Amino acid sequence: MNGKVIQRQYQCVQEGGIVVENWIEQEDELNTHEYGAATITLDEIYYLAKNDWLRKRDGVKYYFEANNEGMISICGYIEDICSDDCFIGVSIEWIKQSLNKFKNCLI
Repeated sequence: MNGKVIQRQYQCVQEGGIVVENWIEQEDELNTHEYGAATITLDEIYYLAKNDWLRKRDGVKYYFEANNEGMISICGYIEDICSDDCFIGVSIEWIKQSLNKFKNCLI
C-alpha cells in the first residue's frame, strides 16, 4: 500500500495436496519466517518482470497474465529442462488498485 508491503503469505504443499507449512505475516512481522520470498513492492515486481523474468532467453516457457483489474497477476518462466516446481517469477493472488483522487492536489 502506497509503496509499502503490508502482508506476506507462504504455503508449502506436498504431493497429494497435504499442506505442511502455512503462515501469513502482517506488516509489523514481515520477513520473520525462514521460508518464502523476501518482500518486494509492486514497483520492484514490474521492474523484475521487464528486466529479468520476461527477458529473452533460450530454452524457457514464459508466463504472463494480468487478471487483477489489468495489473500483473502472473509473470515468470520455467526452463524447458525442469521436471517439477521450477517457476521463477511471481504469482499474485489478489491485488487492488488504490484510487487516491487527492494524490496530486495541494490543499
